[in-house]
Amino acid sequence: MQNIHFIQQLYNKYFPQSFAKGLKLTQLPNEWEILSPEEKQKLANDLLSQGEVLLLKEDLSAIKLFNSASQLDPLNPLVWYRQGMAFFEYGTHEKRENALILAGKNFKIATSLDANVFDYWWAWANVLFILGDCKDEKNYYPEAKKKYKHAIALSQNQSKEILAELYWDYGLVSTKIAEESGEAIDLKLAIESFQKSCGFQNDPPFSFWNDFGKAYYQMGLLINDNNIFLQAIECFKRSIVKSAQFIEGWYSLALTYSHLYFSSLNEEYFELADEHFAKALEINPFDSEMYLKWASLLTDSGKINKDNKKLRSAIEKCIKAHRKNKKDPLIFGQWVQALSLLGAYTNRLELIIEAENKIIKAVEIYSEEAKLWYAYGICMEAFGIYYNDLDYDEFAIEKFQIGLSIDKTSFELWQELAFCHAKIGKSTENCDLLEKGIKFYSKALSFNSYYLALIFDYAKTLFDTGNLTANQTLLEEAINYFETGLNLQKNAILVHPEWLFNYACALDLLGDVLQKESYYQKAIEILNHVLLIDPNYPKLHYRLALCLSHILEHQPEPHYFSKAVNCFKLAAKQDEEDDELWLEWGIMIITFAYENLPSQEQHAYFLEAEQKILRSGQLGNEQAYYHLACLLALIGKTEDCINFLKKAEQLEVLPTLEEILEDDWLDNIRSSDEFTQFICQLEKKEKIIE
Repeated sequence: MQNIHFIQQLYNKYFPQSFAKGLKLTQLPNEWEILSPEEKQKLANDLLSQGEVLLLKEDLSAIKLFNSASQLDPLNPLVWYRQGMAFFEYGTHEKRENALILAGKNFKIATSLDANVFDYWWAWANVLFILGDCKDEKNYYPEAKKKYKHAIALSQNQSKEILAELYWDYGLVSTKIAEESGEAIDLKLAIESFQKSCGFQNDPPFSFWNDFGKAYYQMGLLINDNNIFLQAIECFKRSIVKSAQFIEGWYSLALTYSHLYFSSLNEEYFELADEHFAKALEINPFDSEMYLKWASLLTDSGKINKDNKKLRSAIEKCIKAHRKNKKDPLIFGQWVQALSLLGAYTNRLELIIEAENKIIKAVEIYSEEAKLWYAYGICMEAFGIYYNDLDYDEFAIEKFQIGLSIDKTSFELWQELAFCHAKIGKSTENCDLLEKGIKFYSKALSFNSYYLALIFDYAKTLFDTGNLTANQTLLEEAINYFETGLNLQKNAILVHPEWLFNYACALDLLGDVLQKESYYQKAIEILNHVLLIDPNYPKLHYRLALCLSHILEHQPEPHYFSKAVNCFKLAAKQDEEDDELWLEWGIMIITFAYENLPSQEQHAYFLEAEQKILRSGQLGNEQAYYHLACLLALIGKTEDCINFLKKAEQLEVLPTLEEILEDDWLDNIRSSDEFTQFICQLEKKEKIIE
């Protein structure tokens, strides 16, 4: 049985069978067989030249000529290289994968015949790189990288132009490998390669700067370094300077500024991202993906800042994207988010219902799209805001969980799952739910550590949980994340003074736990900064008053007392119905007078405190009863004191029996029969419960 020539096997594999049969190798004419080696080589070159011309015209009969040439001069690597180049050019014209694979086989033969020729290795690397793009198979890129590396080792005598292109190629393949590996070392190599390429070029083209910028952009994403993003921006800017109509350059700038915005919440970056999206779509107004990315920027910023103007603009972009592409489910998801949030913030139920109708239809068709379940959850959250009903947050949790069953790597789904648990946990004082919120926020940060709003949400949940449990570790962690977030931003606190406010509250609370005055002082400093930003910020004066009252416990100086009283007065003007405010004000007055004033001066203070605590009780604060009882004990009104203690017992707001027995403010009535009898009743109750 006659063996099939390996070239014939390749053609049989990579070309249609009917065509390959016509290319069946035949024996060379007798007159060719008697030619001298030099004559065979010359004839082979002629046949190659004819074949190259035919293949440029997409005439596959060129392959017969290549066959003859390779049989005439089979050990000449140049024959195989030229055939490879012909197939390479033919294959890249319309991304004909089979022709590219065949080109790679030819280059492999050429390098096996002569491993020291730069052109052979470079060509082989290029074809592997293009195959990686065509077939979307990542394994081609590491092989291409090896070939480029070999070519670089043989490039000593190449011109600057060739070296510039070679290192550009090496940078591109290293960037591709980094996309899969997620390794900084691959991106470092890519950036170094682009830098070397740049050094060999006098005036790099716009496409080079765009490729260079993408490597920096990926590195910025990987190591979360805004300085790297700024270097990416410089590259992208150079690309559009070279070509003002280079749409990818404008789009890349928009995406990079978007990232910088979310990692710093600097509105200047938002405006630049917005501007560059507009410019890109001015050049190409038919790109639905760019409209979608623009809408995403507007929606997320609108959500963070509760900015209705941005949300309306996001809806407009979604409508334009939908006109260009009516089948993209992600457009529906973005549209639903913007509609839902706008409805919640403007108190327009019809917008939330419209969003719900859209998302119900979308998930029926695209039930495996995680981003749609995210949008569904946002819609449920919007209903919760409108109706002030936590049940809708429970519904939202269900939707987010479905989304996570599809995509467990979505930081947005983890973030919103955390937010809902934390919201319900804080409202119901449920530590288990708050701790789940902490766990889910931590998961979200593992996938996205740069998103500034996420960092502050996590810090706030740590603080809320620490506040409820008086847990020192949680409070310290909350403060750490507040400080991390504040160090990452420049002007976000002008828009979000609540972040500074909560940071100060965490410092104040940790000061209580550790009994350290320095924490109170720092909290006051931060609150005064909030005062400069927003003098009418809710509960600001109240928190300042609390911090001052805490310092007063360590340094009972009259000027601290006066400042605290003044802050309580300002807080009362802000909200006269705040029952906690009146209670804390009264307690501060009692504490200061009891511990620092002679008995003859205390009475006036006690009477003033009584008015404050009575006001708190009238506003519904049940804790006021026990504190009134203590105040009446100080004044010496035993009967009234016992009545208020009994009232506090009925409402189940008494401290523990041990705390009551150790409370100094009850010393005046401790020896009375009424108090002894009250304590005995409490002890009997405790025994019955036990």
